[in-house]
Amino acid sequence: MTWVLAVERAYVTAATGGRASPVAIDANRDADRPRALGALGAIASHYLAVGTPRSFALVVDGTPDAAVAARASLEAHRTWFQPRDLRVAGDAALAVALGAASVPVAEALAADIVCVHAPLTITAAALRRGTHVNVLAPAQLDDDLRRLATIVHEVPGLGALAAGLVDGRQLDELTVFIAGDAAIALAELRSWPPSPSR
Repeated sequence: MTWVLAVERAYVTAATGGRASPVAIDANRDADRPRALGALGAIASHYLAVGTPRSFALVVDGTPDAAVAARASLEAHRTWFQPRDLRVAGDAALAVALGAASVPVAEALAADIVCVHAPLTITAAALRRGTHVNVLAPAQLDDDLRRLATIVHEVPGLGALAAGLVDGRQLDELTVFIAGDAAIALAELRSWPPSPSR
C-alpha cells in the first residue's frame, strides 16, 4: 500500500532532521485517524515483529470505530505481511467479515502480531515469547511487561526504527509499539494522494 510507505517516509524524514507537517485540527477527531493508526502499527510491525509472521490478531471492543480501525490495520499490514492465521477478539461479526477466526482475547494475544484497538490491560504473562503488540488504543501494560519487553513509542521511536537509527527486533523478545497522536501520519495522509510533482 503506497499510503503506508508514504507515512513511513514521513517518519523517516522527521527522524533525520526533516520537517514534519503540522496538524492543525484535533488529531483524535480526524477522519483519517484509523488509516494513520493502521499505518503506524504496520510500520512498527515491519521492524519489530518476527520476520515471517504466520498469525495476526485484532483485539477490538465491538464498536464501529474499533472495527474501522481494525480493518485499516489489516489493510496496512498487508503492505509487508500475508499471515495465514487471522484472529479477531471482541467482535464476531468483524471476524466473519474478514474471514478470520473469532477468538477470546487470550488466544488473540498469542499471535505473532497483535493490534490492540480496545481498552485493555496487557500483561507479560498473557503473551508468548516473540509476540509483537501494537497498542493503538488506550491500554495499560503491567510492570512485568514494561520490564521484559522492548517498548517503542511513536515519537521519536518509530522514525528512528524506520530510518535505521536504532535496531528493531533482536531475537525472540517481546516487543510493544505504543501509538501517540499520529500527527505525522495524519499530516501525510491529509496530503494523500500525492500531487504528480511529489
